[in-house]
Amino acid sequence: MTDGATTSIVDRLMADEPVFHAGGTRVWNALPDTLRLLTASVRPGDRTLETGAGASTVIFTAAGAEHTTISPSPDEHKRIRAYCESIGLDTSRLSFIADTSDVALPALALDRPVDVAFIDGKHSFPHPVIDFHYVEQRLSVGGVLVLDDIPMPAVAVVYGFMQGSPDWELIEVADHRAAAFRKLAAADPDDNWHLQPFNRGYPDYSFAPLPQRIRLTANHRAWQGARKLRAQLRSRKRRVAPRQ
Repeated sequence: MTDGATTSIVDRLMADEPVFHAGGTRVWNALPDTLRLLTASVRPGDRTLETGAGASTVIFTAAGAEHTTISPSPDEHKRIRAYCESIGLDTSRLSFIADTSDVALPALALDRPVDVAFIDGKHSFPHPVIDFHYVEQRLSVGGVLVLDDIPMPAVAVVYGFMQGSPDWELIEVADHRAAAFRKLAAADPDDNWHLQPFNRGYPDYSFAPLPQRIRLTANHRAWQGARKLRAQLRSRKRRVAPRQ
């Protein structure tokens, strides 16, 4: 399907307002510019993946992607597929996994990387973090990950990490709530937490009352100063030690 035809699907969705959720009683679809962002990110033949289901699933299908949707509601899947077929979309490459993403994602093969992913499943903590962890592993370098609902604190923590990471490039924020990132490098397999910009604020004593926070911060700085001084003294001793 051409870009123009795919874009017309966004307009069609806005006009039809298909009801997919809550037993066919609620519309919880991504906003128009988010759907257009997905449209611009997907090419025919791409392997794509999303947590959650709805109008975004229609977009992936219209784009000709080999698409997998993970959500625990089979009745939503039936309504989405029926709507796609009612407007003439080929659903032969559309697959649904009727399970929660924390169960389904770890079971997906790692040897079939995806080109575009959309995280819009459960929004309660820690589900957005879990989704990111497993989706990131399955996204190819150069691929695009769209993260919806970034104003929600449970999602914002993922956005904050990605925005500060050299492994990710922010492409666009749509509707003031959906962020598209390009994956520039695979995650470090080692636990080099101290190298992550996200952890630059260590130690963060904001959990403590202010007087205790001040003491803890002062103690940490004193410990750092003493450690640095000891390292300098050891280095100086090595330089002046007589040769045997």
